[in-house]
Amino acid sequence: MRCGIEFEYLLIDAAGPQAGRIRNFANLPFAEISELLAEKPGRDDPGLATGDLGIKSGYWYVEGDERFHADGRFRTLAVKGVEIRTPPAGSVPEALGRLLAIERQLSALLSKHDLGLAIAGFHPLIAAYPFDPPLNAWEIELRSRNRAYDGSHISTLGYGPDINLSMPEWSAVQCLDAARKLNCYAPWIIPFSFSSPFFAGDVWPGCSKRTFERAPLRPAVKLFLAAPELAALGNISRLIHPVRLPGEAGRIEFKAFDAMPSLETLRACCHLLEGICLANDLPGRSEEVDLARYRRGALVGFTDAAVRAVASEILRKARSALLKSGDVAAAGSLIALETMLVEQRTPAHDLLDAYRQNGLMLKPGGLA
Repeated sequence: MRCGIEFEYLLIDAAGPQAGRIRNFANLPFAEISELLAEKPGRDDPGLATGDLGIKSGYWYVEGDERFHADGRFRTLAVKGVEIRTPPAGSVPEALGRLLAIERQLSALLSKHDLGLAIAGFHPLIAAYPFDPPLNAWEIELRSRNRAYDGSHISTLGYGPDINLSMPEWSAVQCLDAARKLNCYAPWIIPFSFSSPFFAGDVWPGCSKRTFERAPLRPAVKLFLAAPELAALGNISRLIHPVRLPGEAGRIEFKAFDAMPSLETLRACCHLLEGICLANDLPGRSEEVDLARYRRGALVGFTDAAVRAVASEILRKARSALLKSGDVAAAGSLIALETMLVEQRTPAHDLLDAYRQNGLMLKPGGLA
């Protein structure tokens, strides 16, 4: 199973009188940070989509909300943070290795400018992302016909990884079945990643402010198919999207996880998705959003007995599927998730423990 990872980080001041200050649209112009990050690996990689504006080039790029003039010309990007993406790899360990290598390069570059990376699932200090200036008529019309902008007032404050999986020998029908399965079980497994227990400068009464706000606005899973497959299947699924590049065909993109503060958790969650895709004895399939379940989980995490019970069954069957495939190491990585279930903890609890000791509402540094 091939894997690629996209991971979103906050930017912070790493030195100086305001060390630890979060840098984004409120205090960091796009032109400044984009110039700083212009020298990057992967700029000539033909396998990467760059978007209409070419902002998303290379193995890292500035992430944020695109803003336009009234005549449609690009004006600026409201900076959210920075995203790293790996080229498709032959396995989860290979993809993680590439992610860490790119992260080290990025961290070294940022440190020259007294900047650094940080991890959290949701901006811990800002109560709302303001459209400044307000959206003009051209922007409103663009957003009405382009679902990529759905929920931008929330996504510009939220941080999470996109885990991309594909099986080259799978048919489009098999890929769609796996995507529907992941969509069905998403509310039960995303607590393993919860890392947003803060909001507007205070402790939020739950584990994932990001999930609570994001669930009704943004998809948990996308499946990318080429034109012939789209034509053959017809308009049968809201999960299906047309490829932007030929190499995307069959890519399943899982988007619902919070940004995990630890490499161990990210590794385990990647393998969990693999195991779910491979497990023939997980019967659930869905294209709907179970908003009540998402929001219940966001508030209580694994203290909910029902969440624990279903998550435990998913883990057991995913591990069995990984072992059946011969990947003993992948199956072993799920032990970290089992521990969370037993202890009824999520990464949000670790962030809260750290906050009580150091006053920080995020994890400084990256995954490396």
